[in-house]
Amino acid sequence: MHEKIEFFVDGRAVTVAGGSLSVRELLKVAGKPVDGDYVVSRDGIEYDDPDQAIDVRSGDKIEIRRKPDRTSVVSHEVHYKVNGEDQVTTENPLTAEEIMRRAGNPAAIDVDDLDSYLLEHIDGTKYEKLDVAVNIRNGDQFLAIHRGSTPVAWAP
Repeated sequence: MHEKIEFFVDGRAVTVAGGSLSVRELLKVAGKPVDGDYVVSRDGIEYDDPDQAIDVRSGDKIEIRRKPDRTSVVSHEVHYKVNGEDQVTTENPLTAEEIMRRAGNPAAIDVDDLDSYLLEHIDGTKYEKLDVAVNIRNGDQFLAIHRGSTPVAWAP
């Protein structure tokens, strides 16, 4: 018998037996169509193959997002912030690396040392890998958090 786990889908608590669910099952739990939506896991990974299994742990926060309408050629601007600095893009999603590279020096990010940063959404979602795709919504706010050593001034 599988242990019951409780996790959250779009902020709604869900309890299931076991810890591995397919994208199809997660979309069904959320009442969303398999062909029009996809799943974003706790660590920001996007899954849109309905048969792909996702390891779900108790307390996880999973989001369901709408697949972009690829038939529309009209692009729209998405406004967001990185370290408090205003950013605009018409491309979406962007990788965590692209988000930090575009914000660059004005946002106090050393673009020559991006491996020492992680990107965090103000909702607490962390993007630790530079190549992870991040869907940006209008008004999103991110922090680029330096994980490397920090130079210290020393005076005799």
